[in-house]
Amino acid sequence: MVKLSSTEEENTEFLSSLWDSYKYLILLGIVLVGGGIIGWESWSKATTSKLQGASDLYENFIISVNDPKEDEKIIAREIVQIYPDSLYADLVTFHIAKFHVDQNDLEEAEKHLEWILERHSSRWGSDFNPIEITARLRLARVLIANNNPSRALEIIDQSNNMDGSLYEVKGDAEELLGQFAQARLSYVLAIESTQNPSIQALLKMKLADLET
Repeated sequence: MVKLSSTEEENTEFLSSLWDSYKYLILLGIVLVGGGIIGWESWSKATTSKLQGASDLYENFIISVNDPKEDEKIIAREIVQIYPDSLYADLVTFHIAKFHVDQNDLEEAEKHLEWILERHSSRWGSDFNPIEITARLRLARVLIANNNPSRALEIIDQSNNMDGSLYEVKGDAEELLGQFAQARLSYVLAIESTQNPSIQALLKMKLADLET
């Protein structure tokens, strides 16, 4: 027979009384922890399955783009409908917007780019988001091409992260609106924001045209 010391006996009695008083809470905690683990595993499996499904559809979309017999817009709509919050939805929407630009259907292109921008516009922070920046830039260019420089300027001014490309398009919009002093500043900022000699040369040409 195992003989316990007085300290061990006290600990055993304490644990026994603790179990008698809180056994239901302890059991509930065990159940909740176990349920949480099972729930996490189920969520992980569901997420993995969802990502795989979106990936497979996007792969089909890429194949359809290069196949004249397939209509990539059908697959694109399917991806947007089933996985609207995924990166794949953004990518196919960018592609469809480009398709409409190539068809000179600028208003339809605007709608698709607006959809991306609305999903990614950050109202509560200024974290850099490449999807948002790309959508904002392309939308502004489409608006300028569709003779709406004032709206393009609004879209650019709402950006929390300006870069050389946005400054350039901002200058283009300002020039069309007759805001030559502002356009000059935008082109200068665009030049300062890039290290690419070819882009700098183009911007300097635009700047020179303002001064003639």
